[in-house]
Amino acid sequence: MKEKYLRLIAMLQEEHKYIKGKEIAKRLGISDRSVRNYVKDLNENYLIDSKILTNKNKGYILTGAVEDIKVSEHFEFEERMFFIVKFLLDADDWITYEEIAESLYFSNQTIRLDVIKIQKMMETQFQNLRIESVIFKGVRLKGSEIEKRLLLESLSKITTLNKSSFTDSLAYHFKDWVTRESLEELMTFFQEKYSSLQIPDNSETTVSILSYLIISVRRISQNHFCDYSFDSLDLVEIESTKEFEAAKSIMYDYGNQSKIIIPDVEIIYFSFYLISQRLMISASDDHKFTVPQELRSGVKNSLKVLERIYSMELSEDEQLYSGLLMHLARDMYPLMFNFYIENSFITTIKKEFIQGYYMAVSFANDLKKSIHLQLPENEIGYIAIHFASFIERCKTKNVKIVILLGRHQSIGYLLKKELERRYSNASIKTMISQGTKSDNQSLSNFDLIISFGPIMIEQSNMIVINGTPAEEDYQEIDKLMRKMNYVFGTKIDFFTKKRFQDKEELLLGLLTGIEAPEMLESILEREEFSSTDISDGIAIPHPLLTSRFEKTKIAVTIQEKPIDWGSQFVDLIIMIVPGKNDQKNTSRVMEEIYNIIKDPELLIEVKKTNSLEEFNNVIENREMRT
Repeated sequence: MKEKYLRLIAMLQEEHKYIKGKEIAKRLGISDRSVRNYVKDLNENYLIDSKILTNKNKGYILTGAVEDIKVSEHFEFEERMFFIVKFLLDADDWITYEEIAESLYFSNQTIRLDVIKIQKMMETQFQNLRIESVIFKGVRLKGSEIEKRLLLESLSKITTLNKSSFTDSLAYHFKDWVTRESLEELMTFFQEKYSSLQIPDNSETTVSILSYLIISVRRISQNHFCDYSFDSLDLVEIESTKEFEAAKSIMYDYGNQSKIIIPDVEIIYFSFYLISQRLMISASDDHKFTVPQELRSGVKNSLKVLERIYSMELSEDEQLYSGLLMHLARDMYPLMFNFYIENSFITTIKKEFIQGYYMAVSFANDLKKSIHLQLPENEIGYIAIHFASFIERCKTKNVKIVILLGRHQSIGYLLKKELERRYSNASIKTMISQGTKSDNQSLSNFDLIISFGPIMIEQSNMIVINGTPAEEDYQEIDKLMRKMNYVFGTKIDFFTKKRFQDKEELLLGLLTGIEAPEMLESILEREEFSSTDISDGIAIPHPLLTSRFEKTKIAVTIQEKPIDWGSQFVDLIIMIVPGKNDQKNTSRVMEEIYNIIKDPELLIEVKKTNSLEEFNNVIENREMRT
């Protein structure tokens, strides 16, 4: 069962009342439509003696008792996966397929296939783990001790539902590692730590930490210790955090309770774990960090690379630079040891901050090359917020207006003051018009031209005011300003409704449509960083590199049968291939796409189009919205 299914059930059980779909979506980091799909799947395929009821006005509520769930083939595999990894950890060396199969009551062939699946999963999530297989010997798990623990911890949460049942679940999963009595003692011990250490009191947090502790204490008792692969300076930095304070208090006290000695290195790794889970608010301690010089140089150089691409002063923006440094200084150690970074808002971030996320991926790609720091999707999501903030600060003067002064220049200056008051994002200049066609060239760089009296210029972005500006004039100006914010300025270059079999075939089909098949490798590399699906069945694939084209190219396909994009199925795919000197326009396109996907009515209309002309017309002719 998906982890978010479990979180949804736990949320509804804890509330005991209706919860709005938007609230559930926000807390789970998914779209409203995903919430509806989750509820439908749970009711049809998992829940037995309970049901999630839907009320159009009130939201969702859980009825009945979730004492059991239907077992599907996928769920059985996830259960087997946990116990197979647990057997591998407990084995001193080799363990045979037959031994595992006999313990789990499955065939040897089933276990062999499961091991292959586990190996594939580890290749994408745990870089320093591998399963060795030798004929007549069996299999064994090799690699980093901390990643072995994190692998098992991530699998232990699969069937845990709520506070009334997760104790039973943990007792079941770790039945030969911890007794029911000691588990209840651990539960009591941990509950006493909540308030004093400022740890969130919820079922998901409790299960995560208890699983980590049970696994760590078991491994320590068997003399399997984490590697000490950082210097004393790193230790000093970690000791300044609230996470270290909590880790030390919990680990030492639990070690005494379990009658084992906890090495200092285990406290450090537990600190990394708490940081990665985003369990504590520690911003007030950030100033205590001495940021490593390698990270300072890496962030600065990566920002300079982006500067050349986007023609924006990124490296000189102190708020952006310091924000990235302090964020990465806290996360770099968990990232170095492949801790999973929790980010329940990743879907919302990818949708709401398209351009910021786009820049964050480029930043992460360069940081990986320069200082070999790999940023996973969830971490890129946090980085995207920093870039989104920078973009908003840069938007303060993103509309250029010129006022062509006539005989009564004082009225023109008063108009300038009024427009500056109304539009904080406008850069407004005044000019004396000569009333000739030669003005065309000098005025071509302005987004809006306002003239007092007739003028021999033929441009669509011009308003003529006769005399003192009236309310009708301001309404016309406002209409054009809103149009500049909403209009899809760049028409798409290729459109198709051809049915594609898979993601890679679709990507190549769109690239072929705009005559750029050579960009496929870069787009696939971008997808490896983080899937470009966002929400509401939309994906916005794009390459890490710019193309050979002068101008940005856009290709669109609408799939009658949604296609698997990784974390969700999508039916509207808008591919953006940046031109080599056109990043400013690419950023504009990103903003305009966001204006499409945030408008539910427009999105429905767009997905009904059947041709390139129809798609462009729908975007261009849509009703202006205030």
